[in-house]
Amino acid sequence: MRDIALVILVLGSAAVAIRRPMYGMLLFVAFGIVNPQGFTWGFGRSFPIAMIMAMATVLGYVISPESKRFPRQREVWMLLGLWLLFVVSTVVAYIPHRGWMSDAALTQLIHVSKIFVMIFLSMSLLNSPERVQMLMKVVALSIGLLSVKGGIFAIITGGSELVWGPEGSFLYANNAIGLAMAMNVPLLYYLIQLERKPWLRKVMWIMLGLSVPAIVCTFSRGAWLGLMAAVGLILLKSKYKVVIGVGGAIMVFATIAFIPFLTTLDLVPERVQSRFDDLVNYEEEGSAVSRFWNWEACKRVGFANPLTGEGFDYYGRHIYEKYFPEFIVQYGHDKVWSCHSMWLTVLAEHGILAFLLWIALLISCFLSLRKIHRFSKRIESLQWMGYYASMVEISFVVYMIVGTFLDVAYFDVFYQFIVVVILLKEHMYQMVKSWHSSPGEERFRRSHVRASLAGSR
Repeated sequence: MRDIALVILVLGSAAVAIRRPMYGMLLFVAFGIVNPQGFTWGFGRSFPIAMIMAMATVLGYVISPESKRFPRQREVWMLLGLWLLFVVSTVVAYIPHRGWMSDAALTQLIHVSKIFVMIFLSMSLLNSPERVQMLMKVVALSIGLLSVKGGIFAIITGGSELVWGPEGSFLYANNAIGLAMAMNVPLLYYLIQLERKPWLRKVMWIMLGLSVPAIVCTFSRGAWLGLMAAVGLILLKSKYKVVIGVGGAIMVFATIAFIPFLTTLDLVPERVQSRFDDLVNYEEEGSAVSRFWNWEACKRVGFANPLTGEGFDYYGRHIYEKYFPEFIVQYGHDKVWSCHSMWLTVLAEHGILAFLLWIALLISCFLSLRKIHRFSKRIESLQWMGYYASMVEISFVVYMIVGTFLDVAYFDVFYQFIVVVILLKEHMYQMVKSWHSSPGEERFRRSHVRASLAGSR
């Protein structure tokens, strides 16, 4: 029954996507996060939801009478440049006894290219403030649904069992779903401030509240750090940032000191305490130490191939024998890991040039968000843009912190957030352009806003 319901839902959604590709894009994002195949047990598990929704949305985009225009912000060109460098690194990827352009690299390039195609479609389709707001709600509610599921599970099991994401998706691993839920905390918080429907605000509060036990019970130390960063930045951006910031710091240090005491009273699950001890005493924990070895290996690979890297998914025994034989001595011939860091993943797979462009893209997004903040403060009717800038900004910080310990350089939600930055910025400049052509008095009244934004493209 579930499988049949899923097929009907997807085919109906595809029909909507062909008629209204904007809704097709939103449904594509929602299905990609929730991954409803994981809730079925029959033929629905292998039903190609992503492919069907993507094809329907592309078809709807082609035949739609809507005007189609891509933003011309600098982040768009940086994304195109990054995609091109990914292609170059794949073309030169080499595996001994197999030759150039390895199958693994080509497969991953196709996967990443699908993400880029869809985010460029997002830029063209979700080209109004209302549609940007809908995109952020779809992301927040979709991840929030997983937070509710995970939070309830964590409470029922007393915090002793691991919270997983949707089976068969990128978010299935505990670290990945922990990252997504931590990034979602600022989205839910700021959307609650803007939401006018009381029932939806209550739903978001429930999602926000259950996000905490869900993240804790992923037992992902990176996600824990991300959650603390999200809460801390939300507090620091509040009206009473100094008082709350100092109070928050005291609470964090008090918690660190108090958790061992709570454990003796059986108020903290033993598994949480054990994972917390690993976080504090990371230098004594095997998993953390092995990450340092992998970071060294990936750094050597990137510096040895500064222009192209070794290509997508290059990992194998031959790499360690070539660049880091000490790794094999330490961990044996059959132990092969990934970089365990998004920064080093990009460096090793695509080289220094792609690595610098990827960092420049992040910096550019932060600078654009700062411009949007300043712009929104000057006009009362655009305060919502400041809220959206704040939620994306904090989510980026969480992504950077957690991503330091995870291979999440190709997390599609992160790239959708870049789309939001681009569209908010495009809307900002469209408004400034309209003011520039307005009558003299209005033009004079708005001139100080234009001046503050000059040269920020």
